[in-house]
Formats: sequence, structure tokens, C-alpha cells
Amino acid sequence: MCDTLVWRGQGQTWLAKNSDRDPYEAQRVEVIPAVRGDSSPTVRCTWIEIPQVPNRNACIIGRPAWMWGAEMGVNQCGVAIGNEAIFSRKVLKEGAALLGMDLVRLGLERATTAEQALEVIVALLEAHGQGGPAGYSQRGFRYDNSFLIADSQSAWKLETAGRQWAACRVDKFDSISNGLTIDGNPDRMHADLSGAGTGKAGFRQTFDTWLRPYFGASRKRRAASLSALRALPQEQLGFRHFAAILRHHHKPSPSGNGDLCMHAAPAGSPLAFLRPSQTTNAMIVQLREEGPRVSFTGTAATCSSLFHPVDFSGRWQVCTPDRWERHRVAMASAVELGGSASLRAAIEAAESEIFTAIEAGEPLLAERLAQRKFSEIFDAG
Repeated sequence: MCDTLVWRGQGQTWLAKNSDRDPYEAQRVEVIPAVRGDSSPTVRCTWIEIPQVPNRNACIIGRPAWMWGAEMGVNQCGVAIGNEAIFSRKVLKEGAALLGMDLVRLGLERATTAEQALEVIVALLEAHGQGGPAGYSQRGFRYDNSFLIADSQSAWKLETAGRQWAACRVDKFDSISNGLTIDGNPDRMHADLSGAGTGKAGFRQTFDTWLRPYFGASRKRRAASLSALRALPQEQLGFRHFAAILRHHHKPSPSGNGDLCMHAAPAGSPLAFLRPSQTTNAMIVQLREEGPRVSFTGTAATCSSLFHPVDFSGRWQVCTPDRWERHRVAMASAVELGGSASLRAAIEAAESEIFTAIEAGEPLLAERLAQRKFSEIFDAG
């Protein structure tokens, strides 16, 4: 389960995502360097090889450690993408093709605008298909995908079912949460659908299923994110506003699959089967003509994680084994001592300085602040 949201206005676009996956799965925050003139004929994605392209963009991605693709990311041209699991009627039950995460990374590497990324993804989808084992501990977990794709001037919502797809422009804001949402006539669709009545009936009505979206509370989460996006201020919008949305809980403590910040049920509990996912990483990207400004947590549970700046220099790594372990120990202590509220207050105070530096275009200052604040918060005691 995941949640991705996009907001456009004031000459800029914001894209943010919580990546919800297996709680024991590590997710790396990586800078993939640009490539020019590569002569390799193919590239090995997670499960299959496809033709390679000679020129590729630098990207910052959140990548589950065991797979080639990315849950989310942004490239040097200011294109950002996040994807969601979709349990359509066309999910590939056997064999393997491109994972939705592969399509995210391929779109970032090969496109210079959001519209071009849309075209790259649907062309690869039609040529190679999607599917294959997509879970860390549950390798039989399979799904199709939806995407939010954005740059500073535009945004698209792309939903898929097997090799078929539909896409809509996002004028102001939108969000996706593990269920199909495109009704009526999309702006673009797979050629096979245009003459089949799907445009009139609606992509969602044609391809959606109900069981996993129902138990995953996808509609409840999407309603919460849309409500929060609708309430955002029209001026002086900043990273803190999107961090607050990604940290949403329906109650003061984690309450289940309806929370945007997902907490897996403890192993062995009666709820473990119904609530298996944990937010393992989060990203917020501000897309401007001058270039993107980027922040990741690199750790689990957005409500109790500290956002760090990331840029294309590769000077630092947000997600390291040491930082994961320090965060895990501090989280366990906070829960045990009932100190989660004070932990979150300390994070909010620290991020006030960090986000100010990121928004001022000072990533080195922001990282120095983040390193110091992380130690003060998570190494205390």
C-alpha cells in the first residue's frame, strides 16, 4: 500500500509519496548518475532485459534494495514520478515482465518532461507488459500500477491494467492510493480501448477489483489526502505542509490501513494479515523551473522520521545501515516509554530549520542541520 499526491500552483509543482512496503524491506535513497553515449544493447531490469538507450538522465530514487526499479524519484530535468499498486482484473498471474517500479526508473532515466515520461512508460508497457513477483517476503505478491508524473509545468495521472492504460491531466491537485480512479473519458488511452466503449464506461469500472482496495482502505486514504490537498494555503506553501499530509493518522496513534502514514501490525498479532505494510520511506519534491528541491526520510514511519535534503551531487546518503539502526532503536524506545508525541514534536522543530534551508536553495546547510538534529533526536539517551 502507498499514497502519492501532487499539487500545482504558484508556478511550481509538488509531488510527495509515502512508500509502504514489507516492514523488513530496506529501501535505498540513491543518486543514479547521468550517462551519455552508452553502447550497451540491453539493460537488465528486475526480472527481464529490455533494449537500452545511450543517453540517460541523472536521478534521485527511493529503491527497494532487492530490485532494479524505483518506488519514487526525480530526475535532473525536474521530472518526478511515484507509483502505486493496483489490483486490476488484468494482473499477470504467472511469469514476469517489467515491474511498475522498473517503469518509474525507466521514465526518469529517459524523459525530460512529464509528458515525455508518460509516453516512455506507456510505450514500454505496451511493448513488454508489466508484472512479476513484487514483494520482499511475499514473493507471490503481484499487481499492476498507477502513477503520478509531474514537472514544473504539468502533471499526469496514469492508470494501467495489464498492457492497457488511461491517463488524465492534473490541473490543480490529485492523489492515488491503490485503487483505480479514472472515470468517464480520459485525456489519453490505449488504442484498443478507444473503440471498445471503455472511455464511456470508465477505466475504473472496466478494470478495477474490490477485495484488496477494500481491505487496504484505499478510498479512505485517498479521501484523506484529497481533503488535505484541498485545504492547503495558496501562498507560502512549503515542505512542512506536505510532510504533515504524509504523517496523517485518523487518531493520535496508528489506527490501520486508513492512515496515510502506515504502521504494520505486530508480527503474530490477529491484524498482521490485514495490515502487513509499513511506510519504509517518504519523499517530497518541489519542482520549479530553476530545478528540483528534494527531501527523503530514508527511514520507516514518516510520522517519526526526519526529512533530509538530497541533491544530484551524491555528497551524502540519506539511507545507511547505521542510520536505519539508530532510528529503529529510538523508535522502539519512544513507543515503550510513551514518548512518541515528544519525539514528533522534536522532529517538527528540527524540520522547521531544515526545510527553511532547503527552500532557500542551501542543501549543504540543510544537511548539516539534518545530521546534527538526527543525532540530537535519535541518539538521545
